Amino acid sequence: MEGYLTVASILSGFGISVLMFRIQRELYMQERHPESPSWLAWADYLVIVATMISLLFVVLPLVALPAPGKKTLAFAAGSCAAASVLLAGYPLAILDHYRIQIGAKREGERNQGEPIEKALVLGAAFIAVAAFAGVLAWRLAL
Repeated sequence: MEGYLTVASILSGFGISVLMFRIQRELYMQERHPESPSWLAWADYLVIVATMISLLFVVLPLVALPAPGKKTLAFAAGSCAAASVLLAGYPLAILDHYRIQIGAKREGERNQGEPIEKALVLGAAFIAVAAFAGVLAWRLAL
């Protein structure tokens, strides 16, 4: 149980740090270019969802329940796996959003969701769901 709490705490701490950096950046850009739209990149939603999964589906149940059972621990393990996959997809997706290396040849104004960024986010979400289901099924079968 403590292992899941540790993983979820690390993932959510990282997620909150990244999100605060991104919000500061957007506020700074809004100040410098008030005519430009402000938005969160699609990649940022990977961080938001991973943080919420870590806090709501791992930390909260494991701290709130007096004696978490096998199902709760399996759910926490699957949630840790899903949050890990989502955060693993973030660096590539945000690189594409800013057209650093990935998508560097695209021209024109950036969009809230760049084409490859969208594919990476959706791919990470799909793999996260599969990881959750696989870990949950495996832990329940033990």
